Amino acid sequence: MSSVPKTMRAARLVEYNKKYQIHEVDVPKYGENDLLVKIGAAGFCHTDYQVYEGFYQSQTPQIGSHEPAGTVVAVGSKAAKSFNEGQRVGVLLFRHACHECVGCKTTRDIRFCEKKEMAGVTSDGAFAEYMIADADNTVLLPETIPFEQAAPLMCAGATVWGGISKLGLPAGESVGILGIGGLGGLGVQFCKALGYSTVAIDNRPEGRDLATEFPLKADLVIDYNDEKAGEKIVEWSGKGGLAGIVVCTDNVQAIEWSLKTLRPHGICVPLGVPGEGFHFGSFDLIGKEIIVKGSGVANRSEVEEMMKVVASHGVKSYVRTVPFEKTPDLPEMYMDNHLKGRLVMKF
Repeated sequence: MSSVPKTMRAARLVEYNKKYQIHEVDVPKYGENDLLVKIGAAGFCHTDYQVYEGFYQSQTPQIGSHEPAGTVVAVGSKAAKSFNEGQRVGVLLFRHACHECVGCKTTRDIRFCEKKEMAGVTSDGAFAEYMIADADNTVLLPETIPFEQAAPLMCAGATVWGGISKLGLPAGESVGILGIGGLGGLGVQFCKALGYSTVAIDNRPEGRDLATEFPLKADLVIDYNDEKAGEKIVEWSGKGGLAGIVVCTDNVQAIEWSLKTLRPHGICVPLGVPGEGFHFGSFDLIGKEIIVKGSGVANRSEVEEMMKVVASHGVKSYVRTVPFEKTPDLPEMYMDNHLKGRLVMKF
């Protein structure tokens, strides 16, 4: 800890819909089950943009980002049982479960704690030189995964991996990924790595290109704007439609449409969080006895399994890196209709 300075640079949201401001602030103090992580890279995702807009009514000023990867530079006394200084880690969104609320007692899962902190949403995040990580919600990084690739895995990867896991389908089944951006680009590769026949669906050429960017390519790429998109997917999949679809967009109309691609008893996992809620056609939902499953970010053990797949299959994000000094420009960059893949701040 002696080499860690007392202050650090941090990009903070001071006012909704205004650029982040770079400030000099104190290095955060860590607790007995915490790690102090020197940030190597941190991603910007849709949730970060919602925080920027004021969707969650987050307190300001607040350091943004909940997609960090970096190096452990200090370890709390309890966390020392599992981590050492110098280890490369990825940090998941949630920290500091209360262990007393109904969510904690019934699930023993920090994701359902009623009093948890959420980095970059309810408390300071990773757009800084250092941040606090909860040892119970931090994973080791394989040496083959650079920080700029690891960062998107901590939210985008963990979220779409969790969604695919919720399908619970055996290898060989047909699965759709709707929305090929930061989540969907990883989702296509995960599905192929798990042995699924995979169709990628997007309304942008950038998204459709991303579906075949890496060695683990989609088997079929469909333009969502094609009037016969649904028919083409059903015909390709056979058996009356897809066995499952993971929806990586918060577009309510697209989420509703996704049910039309499914066979009877097909499974839909929507990952977007539209402010106006979901809307499903009653004939699609009831007539085919469709199953709609909620899914949040994967838990630590699931992410550890995801990391093994990433390392063994060479799963990658299409990343555009920006230096820390350009962090204030990230919200504007994110809203570019031609954005491809993931935005990542890199020190």
